[in-house]
Amino acid sequence: MGIMKEISRLCENEDRKGLIRYINMPDLTSLTGKSAETIADDFIAAHKKMRANRDKDAYKQLNKIHDELQNDWKRTYKNC
Repeated sequence: MGIMKEISRLCENEDRKGLIRYINMPDLTSLTGKSAETIADDFIAAHKKMRANRDKDAYKQLNKIHDELQNDWKRTYKNC
């Protein structure tokens, strides 16, 4: 599964623990200088902001992309 598709799914479901497990990799944490917990919280906060502003022009395309990621995930895993 694509990295962004999985991050989008975890953020959409506000699965903080799952997101922390998924992004807890030394390359990411050392690159950002942040803990996996902080990165997960930031991802979820940004996702909520994007969804809350879905009708604003600046966020429409982002929401469209995330909607496509969610639909693709559902199609891929609906029979699992």
